[in-house]
Amino acid sequence: MIAPVVEGHGEERALQSLLHRLIPHLREGAYAHIQPPYRLPRDRMLKSEPLAQALTVVAARQPQPTAVLVLLDADDDCAVDLAAQVHALAHASHAHVPLTAVVAVREFEAWFLAGAAGLAGHMGLPTDLTPPPHPESIRGAKEWLSKRMPAGIAYSPPAHQPSFATRFDLDAARDAAPSFDKLCRELLRLLNYPAL
Repeated sequence: MIAPVVEGHGEERALQSLLHRLIPHLREGAYAHIQPPYRLPRDRMLKSEPLAQALTVVAARQPQPTAVLVLLDADDDCAVDLAAQVHALAHASHAHVPLTAVVAVREFEAWFLAGAAGLAGHMGLPTDLTPPPHPESIRGAKEWLSKRMPAGIAYSPPAHQPSFATRFDLDAARDAAPSFDKLCRELLRLLNYPAL
């Protein structure tokens, strides 16, 4: 029973389907109930009081979650430092809540770039779409996707993220995007947590 906390509208819709797809991919037969994500903008996620309020809300849900997954983008910051910051803030107010923070290097869409072969031909993307080298080094993954969309259509997280999350190549993304591999490892760890 995983309760996600996310920063964006796109992830709010996309993360549930991604996790439902990813968990059995990581471990055959594995299942987790994914509760609707709680959206908390990034600037508030990095402050003690708003994060504590969000954790109070999700920890009180019924059925009670066994773990909380906080997902945010690094943008230009260090993903490791941001994850540590979220952990420290969460521990200060909710030390009893099993929680992990996963920070997508640059942005969530970097994972789509890493697994771009799975998006080939989808929603007007080229049928020969291939991932760029070092997808997590690209500042502007959304723009990279927009340039490959049909003329007159720009990539929009709320419009495209949920669909792309069901199609991108998970294995390729795990190989090419260390922060996506981190998500995979943390999910496997959370699956073994006892109830809160």
